[in-house]
Amino acid sequence: MVLVVAGFDPSAGAGILQDIKTLSLLGVQTCAVVAVETVQNAEKVFQIKPRPVEDICLELDVLPTPRVVKVGLCQPTFVELLRRKYPNAKIVWNVILKSSSGFEFFKPQEVLPYLGFADYLLMNSEEYDRLVECNKSFLKNMMEKIIITGGHRKEEKIIIEYNGEKFVEEKVEGKFHGTGCCFSSAFAGFLDLGYEPKEAIIAAAALVRKILERSKNLKYVASELLAREWQKYDILEQLDELLEEFLMLGPLTVPEVGQNVSFALDWSKTEEEVAKFPGRIRMCLGKAVVVSKACFKDKSHTARMVLTAKKFFPHIKCATNIKFKKEYVENAIKQGYLVFKYDRSLESEELMKKDEGSMEFMIKLAVEKLGRMPDVIWDDGWYGKEAMIRVFGRNPKEILEKVKKIVSG
Repeated sequence: MVLVVAGFDPSAGAGILQDIKTLSLLGVQTCAVVAVETVQNAEKVFQIKPRPVEDICLELDVLPTPRVVKVGLCQPTFVELLRRKYPNAKIVWNVILKSSSGFEFFKPQEVLPYLGFADYLLMNSEEYDRLVECNKSFLKNMMEKIIITGGHRKEEKIIIEYNGEKFVEEKVEGKFHGTGCCFSSAFAGFLDLGYEPKEAIIAAAALVRKILERSKNLKYVASELLAREWQKYDILEQLDELLEEFLMLGPLTVPEVGQNVSFALDWSKTEEEVAKFPGRIRMCLGKAVVVSKACFKDKSHTARMVLTAKKFFPHIKCATNIKFKKEYVENAIKQGYLVFKYDRSLESEELMKKDEGSMEFMIKLAVEKLGRMPDVIWDDGWYGKEAMIRVFGRNPKEILEKVKKIVSG
C-alpha cells in the first residue's frame, strides 16, 4: 500500500489528487492524508495553509501501515515524524521549493535538515541547483537517494539522473502543471509493486510520457485520459466474447453487403474510436465468418450510426445491421421494440451519391419524428441499396438479445 501525504490542489492537476489519479493507473492501493491546503489553479498558486500536525496524526493513526510513503507538499519537519512512525517504509519525498508560477513554498535551508529522513528524494534540476548552492557537501553524501528530473532544462529529451546514471525519455513539448507529482507518484507506485529503483525510474518516465502525450492540448497533467484506456480493452472483450453467437446467427442475419457490430467508447468521436469487426461478418459456404477479431481499425456504416446516435443519447453505443425480412420487422413490433421505417427517397441527390451521410441523416430523422431513439430502423431498399434492418442498444449483449428475438419471433 502507498500512503500519500501531500498538499491539496483544487484544480487536481497536481498535489494529492494527481498522486491518487496516477497511482490508480497502476492498480496500487492508496491511502492519502492532506498536509497542506492550497488556493491554486492550473496556472498559479495564490496561498497555502498547512494543516495542524495533530489533525494529520489523527488521520494517520487510523490507517494501515504502508510499504511506501509518498510525500509531496508538506512541512519539512513532518518527514522526520513519518520516518519515526513508519521505520520500515520506503519514503519517497518529492521536494518542492517553489511552484512553476513562482510561489515559494520553502527555502532550501528549511528543507536541508530533513532530507536524510527520506529514502528517495525527487526534485527537478532547478530545485537541485538551489539546494547544492545552499550546501554542496551535504548533498554529495546523498547522491544514492537523489533523483533529478530534467524536464525544466532545454534538452531535446528528458534526462533523469540517479546515482551516477542517466535515464533518457522522449520529451513531450508543452507546459504542464503537475509533472513532478505525477512522476514521483508513479515512481512510488512501481516501488510498491516490487520494482528496483532504476526500473521504477524507467517505468515511471514511460508512464508520464504516455500521460503527457494525451495532455498536449491542456495546461495540466491529465492522468484521467490514460485511465480511460481500460475501456478500449473492455469493449473489445465484450465484442469478442459474443462473436461466436453472432456467427451462429449468421445464416439468419447476414445481408449481402455483410454484417457488422460496432461498439463505441463514451468519448468516441471518429470511426477509428469505435470497435468493430474489420471486413464485416460475411457468409462463406453457408457459414458466417470474420477475417479478424474486433479492433478499432477500418471504417463501418454501423460505426457512423453509433456515433450519430450517441450524440442524441450517449448511452446508445452499439449497433448492428441485419438482413431485411418482413417477418423480422413484424417480430420486432410484437416484442414491443420501438420501430422506425426509413424512406430513402427523402435523401437528397447529393446524399445519395455519397458513400457517407445517409446513416446520419436517417438517425436524425428518426429522432426528430419519434422524440427518442428507436430500437430498430429499417428500410425496404432503393436503387443500388439493399433493404436493411438496423438494431441499436447499449452494448453488444443487449444487441444480441434483441437480434435473437427479432429473428426467432
